[in-house]
Amino acid sequence: MNQILTVEMNRNKSTSKTPIEIKNIVRFFAIIIMIFGLTLSGEGCYAIYKNMEALKPTNIPSVTISRKNDQAIVNITNNTEIMKITYSWDNGEENVVPVNDFSVQESITLLGYDSTLNLTIEDINGKQVNYQKQYILNGVDITKPQIAINTENGSNKMEIVATDETAMSHIVYAWEGEEENVVNIQEQGQKEIKKELSLTPGTRKIKVTAEDLNGNIEQIEKEIITSTSKPEMYISTNKDEFFVNVKDKDGIKDITINLNGQVFSSKNINKKEVKAGPLKLKQGNNTISIEVTNVSGYKQTATTELQYNP
Repeated sequence: MNQILTVEMNRNKSTSKTPIEIKNIVRFFAIIIMIFGLTLSGEGCYAIYKNMEALKPTNIPSVTISRKNDQAIVNITNNTEIMKITYSWDNGEENVVPVNDFSVQESITLLGYDSTLNLTIEDINGKQVNYQKQYILNGVDITKPQIAINTENGSNKMEIVATDETAMSHIVYAWEGEEENVVNIQEQGQKEIKKELSLTPGTRKIKVTAEDLNGNIEQIEKEIITSTSKPEMYISTNKDEFFVNVKDKDGIKDITINLNGQVFSSKNINKKEVKAGPLKLKQGNNTISIEVTNVSGYKQTATTELQYNP
C-alpha cells in the first residue's frame, strides 16, 4: 500500500507546476499584453496628435468674406497649398474653382434674397474645412449706381452724370496723375449727381467712382480725347488730278487718303493747314475716303465719289 501511494505522489509531482513557474508564465503574458497595449496606445496618440496638428490655428485657412454691391468677395490664405474651393447657395448646385496656390480671391454673385453661402476649402493633402455665411438681403439695396461721361467733339466741356435708383452719396473723379475730387449730394434722397468739367486739348484718362447711400460702388476709367475744333477738309480738282485741303486750328497730325483701294498717308505733319496731293484720277468713277487726325487725337472722316471723263 505504501508503495502504491509513493508512486502516485511521485506522478503528481512530475505533472504539476511550481508557484515560481506559474509566476513566470503570468509575467510573460503580462509583458506581451503591455507591449500590445502600448502599441495600440501609441497609434491612438499619433492619430490624436495628427488631429490636433490639423486643428491648430496655423493649419486652418484664413477666410474673410465681404460684400461689394451684388458680389460676395471671398479671400482665402493658407500655409498649405489650396487645391480647390467649392461653393453653393443653400442646397443648390455646387461650383468648383481650381486654385493650386496658397491664396485666392473669388467673387461670387449674390442671389438677391436671404440665403446661405456654403464654402469648402480643400488643400493639396486632401484636408477639407467648411465655412458658412448667411446673407440677409430681403429689402436690401445691392444695385450699384450708373455712371455716364458725356463729351461732344469740338467742345471743351465734359459732363459726369451718376444716378442710382435709391439715393446717391457722392462721386469721386481724378485725372491721371492728379489728385481726387469729391462731389457730394446737395440734399437727402438725391438720385443724381452731375458735374461739368472744362477740358484742354489732348488725350487724358479720367477715373470716376460713384457710391450710393447704401454703400454700393461703381467705378469706370475712360480715355478722353479733347479737341477745341474739328478738322475741316475739302477736295479741289484739276483735270485728272485732285488735292485734299485740310485745316484745323489745333493742328493737323496725320492724313490718310484711300483712292479706289490704294492708300496714301502722311504722318506727324503738325501744321494747321495742309494741301495734300496731287493724286491721279482714273477714267470713270473714283471713290475717295479721307481720315484726318488732329494733334489732340480727334479723328474726322469723309467719303466722296468723283467722276473723271476726259
